[in-house]
Amino acid sequence: MTAGGAWRAFVLALVASALLCGIDTLSYAEAASTPVTPSATTDAQATRAYLVAQHRLIRALLHGLTAARGAEGVVAERIAGECRGVLSGVPQPSLSPERSPRARGENDRLTHQRQTVERELASAIATPGDSLLRRVEKTYAAEVHRLSWNNPEIASLLQALAASRLAELSTPAPPFCADARAWAQSGFRALSVASRELEAVEAARQSSVRREERALSALLEPEENASARALMRRTSTLEIELFAEVLSDAGTLERAGRIVGLPEPKKEPRKDVKLGRGRTAVGTRFAVNTTSGGLLSSLGAGSCHRSVSVFYSLLGGSPEGLIQGGPNNPICVSRPRERDPALFCEAGLEVIQTAVPASVRSVRLVLADGHTIESHVVPVPRRDGGPVGIYAQEIRGSSSHAVTLVELNADGVAELSLHLPRYRCVKPREQPEIPPRLVELAAGNTPEGEFFAISAFGSINGQPFVTVDTGVDPEVNEVTLGREASKAFPWSLSIGCAPHPYAILYGILAPPGASVTAQTTQGAVALNVVPIESRLHTKGQLVYGVFSELPSELTVLGANGASVYTEDLQAKATEAAEFCEGYEEPAS
Repeated sequence: MTAGGAWRAFVLALVASALLCGIDTLSYAEAASTPVTPSATTDAQATRAYLVAQHRLIRALLHGLTAARGAEGVVAERIAGECRGVLSGVPQPSLSPERSPRARGENDRLTHQRQTVERELASAIATPGDSLLRRVEKTYAAEVHRLSWNNPEIASLLQALAASRLAELSTPAPPFCADARAWAQSGFRALSVASRELEAVEAARQSSVRREERALSALLEPEENASARALMRRTSTLEIELFAEVLSDAGTLERAGRIVGLPEPKKEPRKDVKLGRGRTAVGTRFAVNTTSGGLLSSLGAGSCHRSVSVFYSLLGGSPEGLIQGGPNNPICVSRPRERDPALFCEAGLEVIQTAVPASVRSVRLVLADGHTIESHVVPVPRRDGGPVGIYAQEIRGSSSHAVTLVELNADGVAELSLHLPRYRCVKPREQPEIPPRLVELAAGNTPEGEFFAISAFGSINGQPFVTVDTGVDPEVNEVTLGREASKAFPWSLSIGCAPHPYAILYGILAPPGASVTAQTTQGAVALNVVPIESRLHTKGQLVYGVFSELPSELTVLGANGASVYTEDLQAKATEAAEFCEGYEEPAS
């Protein structure tokens, strides 16, 4: 929303909703030529009429971009003049990874508050543009209101969503200057009462919309067919174009932000430092380059601010043909104590890569057939995020597979042996297709009733990319405390702080028939178990639990109900509590 106003965020949300429903079976040309009438008597006709109305709405909103931009430019100039320099002196969030949990909480509170104030500025600037688009929304709402399905809940949900969008476009402009002054007068430590109320209203509205969209998606899913899926792939291209159009005009907001005192975001200079090159066992070439900030930062990868990328050449290709891909690539080097070796397939080859301690000079890869491959690591100096080393290797997956990594120091003495999971690296023609969009695995409510969803984006070698979304902005009032590499249940944790604390613990449980229990103040609680659909090709099932406070321990149970192992969570609970102490706003 900070990129150009609330109404633009709505345009993107609308397209995302259309993709979520998965029933977009009409082209733009069809939408323009097909009338919407109240005479639809079957579910198929009603759905078609709904899609026509939706396409007309999107096209009308796109045509309204120019007029809305002009109107918001006038308002931006007025707001900038009324509160010039009001936010001068706002501190920049720290990028240092060496921080205590409390310091991280204070840092995230500052980031959250700044995002809230920036959203208020964007909303105030976008208000006249929103009013210009409200007429289009009213037309769409009237068309949807005339439609009916055999299941009346579909029409009810569509009408509720249309009414919510109309209400959002009708919201009065927030008192940005007054709220910004109040934040500055608090020493940039506490938001105004009005800002917190606006934030709560928007969070509640978004939570309601997400529930309604999810319910609508489930009800309309039977309409999805091969033609719809083919068009969805073409629609994703349209979504990218729309994204570019929305983000192409952030200048008005940025100029107003600079005038009222918001500084330019602190960015590390983008650079591409070549750290080293090498050749793998199968003859492909690779290069290790620095990637400060970049992808990991944009994905909200916690405290990781320095990373490196490994680029591999296509088999037989030149160094200029280097390609990048797979999990843990970029590799985080600002968290040297984290060990997360990555194994994945690239063009039919098994790729193994990881960060190693600076004392490690070479790595011996032990294969299942008894052969070993020893190769040097690429050192990363302190100025580029080290000192660490980067190990990268490729082997032909059809002949054997990697079993163990043995890390060797300068004297050739083994410092550590890491056992690698077994998986089959299939040939390219057999490699399963990775779904091109988020797949929702589970959804529910936090103890305070806020909606959340756990989703996966594809899977590589049985390891899905799993995320938790708990609100309007996944980085607001939430921190991912990291993954714990247990034997059978590598889990992740997302927590929320005041005013609505929660802890969502989730992960992929591999052993068939196994389960997990959590010890809470009310006793042992079994975590939810959700099978994962076959198209994600995941070796395991989703296991998650939602709590008002973090459990004291986890117990993994085997298929026979016997305890496999127990993990103590007291240290993690202390870390979460200290983070929330720092995140909490001081009493006014």
